[in-house]
Amino acid sequence: MNEDKNVEYKSKLTKKVKNEIVSFLNTDGGTIYLGVDDKTRKSLGVDEDTKHEWEETVNRWYTEAFYPTPFSLIDIEPNNEIFAIKVKAGRHKPYAIASEGFTSKGVYIRYGSSAVRATNEQIKRMLQQNNGNDEFDSEMSYIQDLTFDELQKRSALKEIEFNIKALHMLKMPDTYNNAAFLVSDQNTTVTKVAIYQGTNVMKFKDKREITGALTSQIDELLYYINLNNYMEVKIDGNPRRHETKNYPEAAIREAVVNAFAHRDYMLHSTIKIEIFDDRMEILSPGGIPDGLTLEEVKDGMTAVRNPQLVHILDKLKYIENYGTGIRRMYEAYSGTDKLPEFEVRPNSFKVVLPNVNWRKKQVDKSDKKNNVNEETVLFILEKNGKQTRKELQQALETTPYHVRKLLNELIEQGKVKKIGKSVNTRYEKR
Repeated sequence: MNEDKNVEYKSKLTKKVKNEIVSFLNTDGGTIYLGVDDKTRKSLGVDEDTKHEWEETVNRWYTEAFYPTPFSLIDIEPNNEIFAIKVKAGRHKPYAIASEGFTSKGVYIRYGSSAVRATNEQIKRMLQQNNGNDEFDSEMSYIQDLTFDELQKRSALKEIEFNIKALHMLKMPDTYNNAAFLVSDQNTTVTKVAIYQGTNVMKFKDKREITGALTSQIDELLYYINLNNYMEVKIDGNPRRHETKNYPEAAIREAVVNAFAHRDYMLHSTIKIEIFDDRMEILSPGGIPDGLTLEEVKDGMTAVRNPQLVHILDKLKYIENYGTGIRRMYEAYSGTDKLPEFEVRPNSFKVVLPNVNWRKKQVDKSDKKNNVNEETVLFILEKNGKQTRKELQQALETTPYHVRKLLNELIEQGKVKKIGKSVNTRYEKR
């Protein structure tokens, strides 16, 4: 078979294959065959170890290399004689190489048998067409062979009738939407949670990844957080016992459920919960939709990114009094001397819940500096992606000179790459 608009042959997996994948996503889909001689079209007899490496690399690309995330659009067939990557045409065009964004360096389309850079006009046209698309959770799921064992168990526990139609899980008769996919046993989204010793990320106490149906993830996450939500007991002069948990449970529940309900599932990031000695941070991909400001949301105005998913969570009693989440978090902290904080960016929403029992302790700054090493810098870059030198300094709580010295050493070792110039300079792990 010759190369054409829907078929591409490559002798091995290189970074340029990402361009081919993006071109198929932005056009009519296609298949990339690896381990094939480009001229004779004969198999080169790739060994199993190499195929396994290719599979791991493409799986990593799936979650990290493309924007928006091509949910259910890329299938890998590593066990055939010829390694194949099958790509479906995407609905949320344009798709791009995440590191390049919606530029001619990041967006490719199929032209004949080649992947070519899209022009600025073509990118603009795709963006305009995409603005009219339905919400992600309302669209048809590419995976239709879904089961709902976990969701049915939770419905039974809460004495709620499990009714697919009433839960708005269908795009059309007998066809599931993406909201159904998210609450199915086949859901592929992952939630990451980490507990640190101290007030920075230098030392782990525990970490885990939570998978499964989205409702199961919420339940498991709330259970895990509450296991680590310790009680402080104080006895006053009466004597009376005052028992206070580090974090109000109502605030935790609101922050966690809202993170799942309102995240942008098109972004290739994950919900991350990080618990420090002095605070808990809940980071959800996606800013505030529909142009609303944080102050407007605090006042009770609502912007629904995932209406079908919100409907499911509402019916299953995960959501109470929709549109009051931030105010309920504030109310949960009434009677304390602390309040939640909210950080809004174009592609993320972070809730910072303070530990009501924590009081700042003196830290030996010289010890802190000595604990900052090259491995710590690499961990931060792997965890947070591209960083400015100032962002690294703040995360590591060390001096500008120490960060600059470590970065220069890592660049010389080929472990870190410097991107951009002047105020636009960023650093990323190679």
